[in-house]
Amino acid sequence: MRESQIELPVVARAERAGFYVRKVQWPGRRSAPDRIFAHPARGTVWIEFKAPGKVETLSQREEHRKMRAAGMEVYVCDSVEQAVKVLWLETGSVVDPEARRLV
Repeated sequence: MRESQIELPVVARAERAGFYVRKVQWPGRRSAPDRIFAHPARGTVWIEFKAPGKVETLSQREEHRKMRAAGMEVYVCDSVEQAVKVLWLETGSVVDPEARRLV
């Protein structure tokens, strides 16, 4: 299974749930997480997608450490199920911003 086979279904599901989703590229740097997801009920989450069983590179690990130290939520996900849980999408596709949960 390829990384995109995990990433694209998660992106589609998050967008259906009202998330702001963008692919991330930082000119001159190679260790940015793949995507940023944001929703009023969930906040902002960065996800690095990997093929099953693959791990982040040393430079990605260091960048993620710095981002977390700055208070950002950064996750490395190698399955659709894992990313869906990170985004709180496991029980539905609509988020109630007042209750900060899925409905």
